[in-house]
Amino acid sequence: MARKPLNVGFTGDIDPETGVVEKAKSTAAKVKDEAGMVAAHAVDHPAATASVAASIGVAAFLLGYLLGVSSRPHDRQRWL
Repeated sequence: MARKPLNVGFTGDIDPETGVVEKAKSTAAKVKDEAGMVAAHAVDHPAATASVAASIGVAAFLLGYLLGVSSRPHDRQRWL
């Protein structure tokens, strides 16, 4: 149902839509708008986008490395 103002033939108040489906649609529209804004920013600032992507990659690599090192058995000697 469209949320356009009714100009002719209606004299009552319009009740706000408060159901779960309406809220989900509203949230999905907001998320879509935010994704569009992020994409537009990425196009406008490619160097910053690449820097952020590289930083996230380095952080993910370090996290994986630290998790891998911490999960090795501690009863063996390090160099054998």
